[in-house]
Amino acid sequence: MERRPAKKSAPRYRVIADVLLEEVGKGRYPPGSLLPTEAKLCERFDASRHTVREALRVITQKGLITRRPRAGSLVIASEQPTVFTHSVGSLNEWLSYPNDTFRDTFEAKEIVAGRELSLLLKCSADTRWYCISSIRRFHDLDMPLAWTDIYVDPKYASVVKRRDHGRTPVHQQIEKMFGVVIGRAQLEIFPSAVSPKHARALKVEPHSPAMTIIRRYFGPRGDNFETTVTIHPENRYTFTMDLHREFKPFR
Repeated sequence: MERRPAKKSAPRYRVIADVLLEEVGKGRYPPGSLLPTEAKLCERFDASRHTVREALRVITQKGLITRRPRAGSLVIASEQPTVFTHSVGSLNEWLSYPNDTFRDTFEAKEIVAGRELSLLLKCSADTRWYCISSIRRFHDLDMPLAWTDIYVDPKYASVVKRRDHGRTPVHQQIEKMFGVVIGRAQLEIFPSAVSPKHARALKVEPHSPAMTIIRRYFGPRGDNFETTVTIHPENRYTFTMDLHREFKPFR
């Protein structure tokens, strides 16, 4: 049984987390290996299960391990990855990515939605779309942030020819070029996995955890003129929201 570290200022769980973080960084637990079970960590550090779980939560938030029921704590990185954080304070910020990110277009072509794609886009199976596939990047990061497929009405395909195409939201380009005004927008977020098709471009293992964000843009008459499907690998991107309650004076 190990003695408790001499530090008294830091909470117990933080001290344990720091010890494990150092050991992961030095290779005692390399990526792909499992940390000891909670029971063994409790015995090693003479700590309660609650304290150990808090320590593991810290390590998980730093992106070094991932925890799965009945599977243990899997080490996925030896050092804390750089995570891009998108702070959101308005509806407009939900609809667009920050200006310091950009898209690298891989392919752009007209397609017909099959059964699987039509379910994702919530359209009929014979709907024609112009699909713009790209990787979203951030200037200061080497790792790609996401894979994005942008499906627009084929009559708006010429947006790909704009000089600012990769740096301006497509719905804004459509508005400027064709006068289409967004009547409403819909945002959908759900957990998913990176497909083998996108894994190599995103530099992750196939079927690894991801977050999918779908943005649908509708014109004033309710027509869906653009749907954007974005796949963010796990621990690569974070949303934060800052909401303020509006207080009305008493009368």
